[in-house]
Amino acid sequence: MYINFFSFSQLITGSIYLLGQKIDEVVRSKTAKHAPYPTVCVGNFQAGGTGKTPATLWVAKQIKGLGYSPVIIIRGYRGSVSKSTIVDRQDAYAYGDETVLHAQHFPTIVGKNRLESTHLAHTIPGDKKVLIMDDGLQHYQLLKDFSIVCQKNLRFEADAMLPIGRLRQIPHTNVHAILSQINEAGYQKVESWKGIPEYTFARETVLRSGSKEPGLVVCGVANPDDCLYRIQKAGEFIGDEMKFRDHHRYSAADLARIEKASKKYEYHVHCTAKDAVKLAPLVEAENSPLRLSVWDVEIQPVGNVQPLLDAMVAKIEEVYKNRSQKQA
Repeated sequence: MYINFFSFSQLITGSIYLLGQKIDEVVRSKTAKHAPYPTVCVGNFQAGGTGKTPATLWVAKQIKGLGYSPVIIIRGYRGSVSKSTIVDRQDAYAYGDETVLHAQHFPTIVGKNRLESTHLAHTIPGDKKVLIMDDGLQHYQLLKDFSIVCQKNLRFEADAMLPIGRLRQIPHTNVHAILSQINEAGYQKVESWKGIPEYTFARETVLRSGSKEPGLVVCGVANPDDCLYRIQKAGEFIGDEMKFRDHHRYSAADLARIEKASKKYEYHVHCTAKDAVKLAPLVEAENSPLRLSVWDVEIQPVGNVQPLLDAMVAKIEEVYKNRSQKQA
């Protein structure tokens, strides 16, 4: 009876979540507008851990290589800034950790109102600008010109609504491509879902700075177990582990715990780039003895992705041809 009641409660909660999401979509869609520049959205139907951040960077790099000027638009989850702002410093607590990671590579605008953010792009130098949204499928006030859905491990069509599953939105066909990342168990390629082309990518964990010598592995991301495993596999070592919640705000007390646990490794600590943008300033401010080795994730296509690039370019050129550029 307890299990049945628990499942029933989850079902009710999921229905309430879906109802709220649909109301939000209907209300916000009434005032939806296009951005003044072509807009590519990298998003997901599922909550957390689908690889949007490395996918956004991959898309931005391809766009730049094709002769455009990418500008990343992001909400800045867990950051304190709400008004649309061009990121001008490495402050993860003001802008959000993922925002700072993007700003290390491309001009980045952060803010809760992403339609408002798009109008700041005209102040950023560059010809033929293209806006790349990190996580925007559920931001209904901004119309997207090209949308990519990311998924990893569990396919979204086999998932269930929150809180039973991870779906934050009922999957729909108003997207242009699906980007699927292979996992350690392999991946059965699917050519399309309801006619939407799908492209397969492999993940690679790469060392950005520091050494591969054994150390404490610290991780605060959506799927920490997978992250911890990949870092140690790439570094070819086995170390003690310390897990934190996704987007964790590291404190002096956390730093003290990490120091104590890493003392046996002469204070050598491995962490993700997402964690490093918060840990590194704290290490410096506290004059900590920690030595950080920073790891990041890159994705590379498995197979031919030229049709994806061709489709994006065709849409971008269509927007530039047909949409007047209204400056803020």
